[in-house]
Amino acid sequence: MSNNRLEIRPWSSEEEAQLRALIETGMTATEIGRQLGRTRLAVYGRLQRFRKQEGRVSRTSGRVFPQWAG
Repeated sequence: MSNNRLEIRPWSSEEEAQLRALIETGMTATEIGRQLGRTRLAVYGRLQRFRKQEGRVSRTSGRVFPQWAG
């Protein structure tokens, strides 16, 4: 974990799946961040993105984005 914004690494689909599973177990963002090697704020940001994207569909295909499908 680094505070250097130049070292930002994208979330993989595996990490996103782990995040979804861990949040459902009742773990805190701090605990999840430690487990995934992310900051608490990175976890909050990803969760916020999940909430914003829920139910959105692709303009080109008309399908729900797979990473947001529950």
